[in-house]
Amino acid sequence: MNPRFLAIAQDPSIIPGVHHHCDEWCDYCPVPERCLEFRCTAAFRQQHRRRNADATFASMDEAIAFTREIAALDGSSTEELDALLAKPGGGHGLETSDPLAAVAWDYAVGAAFLFTASSMTHLGHGRRGATPAPEEVVLWHHLRIYMKLVRALVSRSADDANGCAKLVLVSAQKSRAALIAVRATGRDAVDPLIVALEDLERGIEKRFPGARGYVRAGLDCPVC
Repeated sequence: MNPRFLAIAQDPSIIPGVHHHCDEWCDYCPVPERCLEFRCTAAFRQQHRRRNADATFASMDEAIAFTREIAALDGSSTEELDALLAKPGGGHGLETSDPLAAVAWDYAVGAAFLFTASSMTHLGHGRRGATPAPEEVVLWHHLRIYMKLVRALVSRSADDANGCAKLVLVSAQKSRAALIAVRATGRDAVDPLIVALEDLERGIEKRFPGARGYVRAGLDCPVC
């Protein structure tokens, strides 16, 4: 175990599990310094002398080892990671043909086609203002909505499923507000995306009735 990670985990200001159901947009997170994964990632980059433009992990093995260490520190399971690694070609039981996932995928593809590659480059330059631009919001969340929904659908833990579904609801709500702002500038081509998000939210609330009320400590409510 990395001794620096152990020291961070022992910091009483760390909010347990805050990184489990977040949108990973650390530049706009209200509690990055209280997040175990954020601080361990920073420590890892420093230890390995990663430059600002460098990827955090130089190999898949580094990423897997890091994930296992974080899981060991906060007591979370690596069951899904183990299943993926055991059967990388499929057959690990984590795929889904659920129609709700198809809605999320169609939305992600539509958003990717509608918003240009030049808009996507903004996401690599860190925080540029107090709040992200509407286009940035859509592009940050479009694939995450799909990936977290799939995780919710295949999760073997009811708590994790509700947490992931809550994240998808929050991401969909932010994306819908961003698309409405884009539409206000005269780009009514976003209307099908707005409808898709509304359909997605209704589907999630039906499939995961506990998701809307799921409370993510530090994100949905403050923690002392």
